Amino acid sequence: MEPHTPAGGYLTPGPPAALRSAGNSASSPHCPPAALRAVFAPGYLGLLCTGGGIIARITKAKQLTERDKAILTDLARCRVLSFAQVKNAYWPAAKERTCDDRLKQLQKAGYIAEHTVNAEKPGTFMKVYSLDTKGKRWATGPEGPGLDRSIVFTHPGKSNEIVHQVRTNEVYFTLSDSEKATWRIGDAMEIERGVFEGGSDSIIPDACYVSDAGEEVFVETDCGKYTPTQIREKVDGFAGKRTVWVCPAGREQTLARYGATGEFMTYVV
Repeated sequence: MEPHTPAGGYLTPGPPAALRSAGNSASSPHCPPAALRAVFAPGYLGLLCTGGGIIARITKAKQLTERDKAILTDLARCRVLSFAQVKNAYWPAAKERTCDDRLKQLQKAGYIAEHTVNAEKPGTFMKVYSLDTKGKRWATGPEGPGLDRSIVFTHPGKSNEIVHQVRTNEVYFTLSDSEKATWRIGDAMEIERGVFEGGSDSIIPDACYVSDAGEEVFVETDCGKYTPTQIREKVDGFAGKRTVWVCPAGREQTLARYGATGEFMTYVV
């Protein structure tokens, strides 16, 4: 489970390499007495002081990189992603702080919002992200992928459903780019299919996508809480549809016992 990183800035005994290269080093004896000097580097505003330390504050992202745009697009399609999902997808070999710093810059610029929610294991927490107002504006506008505003959300969802959606979105990261472009979470499917206006009485899965072969695939997640009756209802409602089931390791046996078939993606809590 992702470790929780406190929000805000951080105090370090010395500046990042980019800051050390600007002016004298933090440990320089030439730092003017009783004075602070401002040092700038991409993403940082540093104040060097006579004590040889530096207080580095995260500044907001001034310009979106291609990686930033890809992250915003993923959030627009998936609604909510965990810190681990974003890091594994875009900074797989980097330190957590590298990922965290950039996400904080995007957050300060108004593109994304950070939330801390209860995780599945009692007493543990998960750091997750959703789009903020500026992020939605980009994702639904001409500079972004131009997604339908009605199915792009700026709230991570109900508190008891966020982790459920995060687990569902694990499937998203296994798809091809063309398949990802067709990804719809359950809330978006309900809007598109007019469920709230009585346009459909079918059971909506947690997500769906269209495979490269042109087949609509359902994705359903059971975090270990579905009753046998609920599992059977899902199975009956998904009849004739290829389905990917997401669940904790070992839970797939219970799902299969009550009729679930297809592919199973498991995770360890």
